[in-house]
Amino acid sequence: MTLTENKRKLFNIWEGIYDSWQDAEKNACGSGFGGDVYHQRSLTAAKECCHSLCEGIPIPQFHKQRSTLLPITVAMMLSNYENIKILDFGGGFGIGYMTLLESVENDMDSIDYTIVEVPEIIESASALHAGKVKYLSALPQSEQYNLVYVASSLQYIEHWANLLTDLAAYNSEYILLSDVFAGSNPAFVSLQNYYDSKIPHWFINFDELIEVLDSIGYKLKMKSYAGSRRLHFDDTLPMDNFPEQYRVKQTLHLLLQKKSVCKS
Repeated sequence: MTLTENKRKLFNIWEGIYDSWQDAEKNACGSGFGGDVYHQRSLTAAKECCHSLCEGIPIPQFHKQRSTLLPITVAMMLSNYENIKILDFGGGFGIGYMTLLESVENDMDSIDYTIVEVPEIIESASALHAGKVKYLSALPQSEQYNLVYVASSLQYIEHWANLLTDLAAYNSEYILLSDVFAGSNPAFVSLQNYYDSKIPHWFINFDELIEVLDSIGYKLKMKSYAGSRRLHFDDTLPMDNFPEQYRVKQTLHLLLQKKSVCKS
Protein backbone atom coordinates (compact mmCIF):
# COMPACT_ATOMS: atom_id res chain seq x y z
CA MET A 1 0.00 0.00 0.00
CA THR A 2 1.38 3.38 -0.99
CA LEU A 3 1.59 6.30 1.43
CA THR A 4 -1.25 8.08 -0.43
CA GLU A 5 -3.47 4.99 -0.27
CA ASN A 6 -2.71 4.59 3.44
CA LYS A 7 -3.70 8.23 4.11
CA ARG A 8 -6.97 7.67 2.24
CA LYS A 9 -7.70 4.63 4.35
CA LEU A 10 -7.02 6.49 7.59
CA PHE A 11 -9.08 9.56 6.70
CA ASN A 12 -12.85 9.50 7.13
CA ILE A 13 -15.01 12.16 5.50
CA TRP A 14 -17.72 11.67 8.16
CA GLU A 15 -17.37 10.55 11.75
CA GLY A 16 -19.84 10.03 14.53
CA ILE A 17 -23.52 9.16 14.82
CA TYR A 18 -25.66 11.73 16.62
CA ASP A 19 -29.39 11.64 17.29
CA SER A 20 -29.74 15.39 16.96
CA TRP A 21 -28.13 18.40 15.34
CA GLN A 22 -27.56 19.93 18.75
CA ASP A 23 -25.54 16.92 19.92
CA ALA A 24 -23.37 17.07 16.81
CA GLU A 25 -22.83 20.81 17.21
CA LYS A 26 -21.26 20.25 20.60
CA ASN A 27 -18.35 18.56 18.82
CA ALA A 28 -18.24 20.81 15.76
CA CYS A 29 -15.29 23.14 15.26
CA GLY A 30 -13.59 25.37 12.72
CA SER A 31 -14.88 27.96 10.26
CA GLY A 32 -16.34 25.38 7.86
CA PHE A 33 -17.87 26.84 4.73
CA GLY A 34 -17.41 30.35 6.06
CA GLY A 35 -13.65 30.02 6.08
CA ASP A 36 -10.88 30.94 3.66
CA VAL A 37 -10.16 27.37 2.55
CA TYR A 38 -13.68 26.76 1.25
CA HIS A 39 -13.88 30.23 -0.22
CA GLN A 40 -10.63 29.96 -2.18
CA ARG A 41 -11.26 26.41 -3.40
CA SER A 42 -14.76 27.28 -4.57
CA LEU A 43 -13.61 30.48 -6.24
CA THR A 44 -10.88 28.58 -8.07
CA ALA A 45 -13.38 25.98 -9.28
CA ALA A 46 -15.74 28.71 -10.49
CA LYS A 47 -12.95 30.47 -12.37
CA GLU A 48 -12.00 27.18 -14.03
CA CYS A 49 -15.62 26.83 -15.18
CA CYS A 50 -15.61 30.39 -16.51
CA HIS A 51 -12.39 29.67 -18.38
CA SER A 52 -13.93 26.56 -19.96
CA LEU A 53 -16.93 28.56 -21.15
CA CYS A 54 -14.71 31.29 -22.60
CA GLU A 55 -12.55 28.73 -24.40
CA GLY A 56 -15.51 26.73 -25.70
CA ILE A 57 -14.44 23.54 -23.97
CA PRO A 58 -16.46 21.36 -21.56
CA ILE A 59 -16.69 22.38 -17.93
CA PRO A 60 -14.72 19.76 -15.94
CA GLN A 61 -17.06 16.98 -14.89
CA PHE A 62 -15.84 17.10 -11.29
CA HIS A 63 -17.10 20.69 -10.98
CA LYS A 64 -20.52 20.09 -12.52
CA GLN A 65 -21.19 16.60 -11.14
CA ARG A 66 -23.92 17.87 -8.80
CA SER A 67 -25.62 19.88 -11.55
CA THR A 68 -26.01 17.24 -14.26
CA LEU A 69 -29.82 17.17 -14.17
CA LEU A 70 -30.34 20.93 -14.03
CA PRO A 71 -29.84 21.58 -17.79
CA ILE A 72 -32.07 18.62 -18.69
CA THR A 73 -34.83 19.83 -16.38
CA VAL A 74 -34.62 23.39 -17.67
CA ALA A 75 -34.56 22.26 -21.31
CA MET A 76 -37.73 20.24 -20.66
CA MET A 77 -39.41 23.23 -19.02
CA LEU A 78 -38.47 25.57 -21.86
CA SER A 79 -40.85 23.66 -24.11
CA ASN A 80 -43.73 24.81 -21.88
CA TYR A 81 -42.53 28.20 -20.61
CA GLU A 82 -41.51 31.31 -22.51
CA ASN A 83 -39.53 32.45 -19.47
CA ILE A 84 -38.28 30.53 -16.45
CA LYS A 85 -37.51 31.89 -13.00
CA ILE A 86 -35.10 29.70 -11.05
CA LEU A 87 -34.27 29.92 -7.34
CA ASP A 88 -31.01 28.17 -6.50
CA PHE A 89 -30.69 27.74 -2.73
CA GLY A 90 -27.05 27.42 -1.65
CA GLY A 91 -25.84 27.87 -5.22
CA GLY A 92 -22.39 29.08 -4.20
CA PHE A 93 -20.36 30.66 -6.97
CA GLY A 94 -22.94 29.81 -9.62
CA ILE A 95 -21.70 26.59 -11.15
CA GLY A 96 -25.33 25.54 -11.66
CA TYR A 97 -25.87 28.69 -13.70
CA MET A 98 -22.71 28.00 -15.68
CA THR A 99 -23.88 24.48 -16.58
CA LEU A 100 -26.93 26.15 -18.12
CA LEU A 101 -24.69 28.53 -20.06
CA GLU A 102 -22.86 25.50 -21.38
CA SER A 103 -25.98 23.49 -22.28
CA VAL A 104 -28.83 25.87 -23.16
CA GLU A 105 -26.85 28.91 -24.24
CA ASN A 106 -29.37 30.02 -26.85
CA ASP A 107 -32.17 30.24 -24.28
CA MET A 108 -30.36 32.08 -21.49
CA ASP A 109 -32.25 35.30 -22.20
CA SER A 110 -35.40 33.41 -21.15
CA ILE A 111 -33.93 32.40 -17.77
CA ASP A 112 -34.02 34.52 -14.62
CA TYR A 113 -31.55 33.03 -12.12
CA THR A 114 -31.41 33.85 -8.41
CA ILE A 115 -29.00 32.35 -5.87
CA VAL A 116 -29.46 32.45 -2.10
CA GLU A 117 -26.12 32.37 -0.32
CA VAL A 118 -24.23 33.62 2.72
CA PRO A 119 -22.84 37.17 2.49
CA GLU A 120 -19.22 35.99 2.45
CA ILE A 121 -19.83 34.11 -0.81
CA ILE A 122 -22.00 36.79 -2.41
CA GLU A 123 -19.28 39.41 -2.22
CA SER A 124 -16.95 37.38 -4.47
CA ALA A 125 -19.43 35.39 -6.54
CA SER A 126 -21.61 38.20 -7.81
CA ALA A 127 -18.67 39.70 -9.73
CA LEU A 128 -18.23 36.52 -11.78
CA HIS A 129 -21.49 36.76 -13.69
CA ALA A 130 -21.63 40.38 -14.85
CA GLY A 131 -24.91 41.02 -13.10
CA LYS A 132 -26.72 38.19 -14.88
CA VAL A 133 -27.22 36.26 -11.63
CA LYS A 134 -29.13 37.85 -8.78
CA TYR A 135 -27.67 37.09 -5.33
CA LEU A 136 -29.66 37.26 -2.10
CA SER A 137 -28.56 36.61 1.47
CA ALA A 138 -32.01 35.38 2.57
CA LEU A 139 -35.03 33.75 1.01
CA PRO A 140 -37.00 36.39 -0.90
CA GLN A 141 -40.48 37.39 0.14
CA SER A 142 -43.58 37.48 -2.07
CA GLU A 143 -41.90 35.89 -5.06
CA GLN A 144 -42.84 33.01 -7.32
CA TYR A 145 -40.50 30.73 -9.24
CA ASN A 146 -40.96 28.04 -11.87
CA LEU A 147 -38.12 25.89 -10.54
CA VAL A 148 -36.55 25.63 -7.10
CA TYR A 149 -33.13 24.01 -7.14
CA VAL A 150 -31.18 22.73 -4.12
CA ALA A 151 -27.85 21.04 -4.87
CA SER A 152 -25.87 19.36 -2.09
CA SER A 153 -27.13 21.81 0.52
CA LEU A 154 -30.01 20.12 2.32
CA GLN A 155 -27.66 18.06 4.51
CA TYR A 156 -26.23 21.22 6.08
CA ILE A 157 -29.57 22.66 7.20
CA GLU A 158 -30.54 21.87 10.79
CA HIS A 159 -34.29 22.11 10.13
CA TRP A 160 -34.27 20.84 6.56
CA ALA A 161 -38.00 19.98 6.57
CA ASN A 162 -38.82 23.59 7.51
CA LEU A 163 -36.63 24.81 4.66
CA LEU A 164 -38.53 22.65 2.17
CA THR A 165 -41.79 24.03 3.51
CA ASP A 166 -40.51 27.58 2.99
CA LEU A 167 -39.36 26.74 -0.55
CA ALA A 168 -42.74 25.20 -1.39
CA ALA A 169 -44.32 28.59 -0.72
CA TYR A 170 -42.84 29.83 -4.01
CA ASN A 171 -45.37 27.66 -5.82
CA SER A 172 -42.87 26.36 -8.37
CA GLU A 173 -44.02 23.59 -10.68
CA TYR A 174 -40.82 21.67 -10.01
CA ILE A 175 -38.34 21.22 -7.19
CA LEU A 176 -35.01 19.66 -8.15
CA LEU A 177 -32.96 18.26 -5.26
CA SER A 178 -29.48 17.19 -6.31
CA ASP A 179 -26.85 15.18 -4.44
CA VAL A 180 -29.24 14.30 -1.61
CA PHE A 181 -27.82 12.26 1.27
CA ALA A 182 -30.82 9.99 1.84
CA GLY A 183 -31.39 6.25 1.92
CA SER A 184 -32.95 3.43 3.91
CA ASN A 185 -30.77 4.40 6.87
CA PRO A 186 -32.19 5.71 10.14
CA ALA A 187 -31.95 9.50 10.06
CA PHE A 188 -28.88 10.75 11.92
CA VAL A 189 -26.40 13.60 12.06
CA SER A 190 -22.66 13.12 11.62
CA LEU A 191 -19.66 15.43 11.49
CA GLN A 192 -18.00 16.09 8.16
CA ASN A 193 -14.25 16.55 8.31
CA TYR A 194 -13.30 19.49 6.12
CA TYR A 195 -9.67 20.52 6.56
CA ASP A 196 -9.54 22.04 10.08
CA SER A 197 -13.32 21.96 10.51
CA LYS A 198 -15.93 19.49 11.69
CA ILE A 199 -19.33 20.38 10.19
CA PRO A 200 -22.72 18.92 11.20
CA HIS A 201 -24.18 16.90 8.32
CA TRP A 202 -27.53 15.14 8.01
CA PHE A 203 -28.03 11.66 6.58
CA ILE A 204 -31.76 11.73 5.91
CA ASN A 205 -34.16 8.80 5.81
CA PHE A 206 -35.54 8.66 2.26
CA ASP A 207 -39.10 7.70 3.23
CA GLU A 208 -39.22 10.56 5.74
CA LEU A 209 -38.02 12.98 3.06
CA ILE A 210 -40.72 11.85 0.63
CA GLU A 211 -43.38 12.17 3.36
CA VAL A 212 -42.32 15.76 3.99
CA LEU A 213 -42.38 16.58 0.28
CA ASP A 214 -45.82 14.98 -0.07
CA SER A 215 -47.12 16.99 2.88
CA ILE A 216 -46.08 20.26 1.21
CA GLY A 217 -47.73 19.33 -2.07
CA TYR A 218 -44.99 17.71 -4.18
CA LYS A 219 -44.87 14.30 -5.82
CA LEU A 220 -41.70 12.42 -6.74
CA LYS A 221 -41.46 12.16 -10.52
CA MET A 222 -37.90 10.95 -10.96
CA LYS A 223 -35.15 9.46 -8.80
CA SER A 224 -31.65 8.72 -10.05
CA TYR A 225 -28.35 7.97 -8.42
CA ALA A 226 -25.84 10.80 -8.43
CA GLY A 227 -22.51 10.17 -10.07
CA SER A 228 -19.75 11.69 -7.97
CA ARG A 229 -16.17 11.39 -6.80
CA ARG A 230 -15.30 11.73 -3.13
CA LEU A 231 -11.94 10.86 -1.62
CA HIS A 232 -10.99 9.13 -4.90
CA PHE A 233 -14.06 6.89 -4.66
CA ASP A 234 -16.30 6.98 -7.73
CA ASP A 235 -20.10 6.75 -7.42
CA THR A 236 -20.13 5.51 -3.85
CA LEU A 237 -19.91 7.14 -0.44
CA PRO A 238 -16.89 6.02 1.60
CA MET A 239 -18.72 5.10 4.80
CA ASP A 240 -17.02 1.85 5.84
CA ASN A 241 -16.35 3.39 9.24
CA PHE A 242 -20.11 3.30 9.99
CA PRO A 243 -22.26 0.30 10.98
CA GLU A 244 -23.91 -1.08 7.86
CA GLN A 245 -27.42 0.11 8.76
CA TYR A 246 -26.20 3.73 8.78
CA ARG A 247 -24.39 3.64 5.44
CA VAL A 248 -25.77 5.49 2.43
CA LYS A 249 -24.35 3.87 -0.69
CA GLN A 250 -24.89 6.76 -3.07
CA THR A 251 -26.49 10.18 -3.10
CA LEU A 252 -29.63 10.90 -5.12
CA HIS A 253 -31.05 13.33 -7.65
CA LEU A 254 -34.78 13.87 -7.06
CA LEU A 255 -37.21 15.73 -9.30
CA LEU A 256 -40.52 16.68 -7.67
CA GLN A 257 -43.58 18.14 -9.37
CA LYS A 258 -46.33 20.12 -7.72
CA LYS A 259 -49.23 17.71 -7.18
CA SER A 260 -51.82 20.19 -8.41
CA VAL A 261 -50.31 20.05 -11.92
CA CYS A 262 -49.35 16.35 -11.98
CA LYS A 263 -51.17 14.34 -14.64
CA SER A 264 -50.78 11.13 -12.63
